Amino acid sequence: MRAAAFATVLLLSCVGPPAPDAEVCRDVIARFCAEPVCVTAATRLNLPTENCAIELETRTGCNATDFAFTSPTREQVLTCRLPLVRESDQRSAHPSCDYVDETIRNCPDLVVFLGGRP
Repeated sequence: MRAAAFATVLLLSCVGPPAPDAEVCRDVIARFCAEPVCVTAATRLNLPTENCAIELETRTGCNATDFAFTSPTREQVLTCRLPLVRESDQRSAHPSCDYVDETIRNCPDLVVFLGGRP
């Protein structure tokens, strides 16, 4: 009984409004730009060596508070983001380069959206 109650409390603690598209976009960008930048991300996404996140936020438009995904869709981005958050849900955590490579390989629409080449 205690385990069921604990599980219920744990699940309810994750309930809340979904993050705005702009925040989801910024989170993905922060993970690709985390230092040291993974080689595949740097080359396939044409990442700048300085001000990476600022450049990508401007490039994608997700620096606007009213930003909304169109192509790729929010659902596609959330699915593509999964490997990037496997090790940690903290935005400041550096994802494994293997997971970054997996995301780039499996999400060509996201790569194009970020200004890269699939």
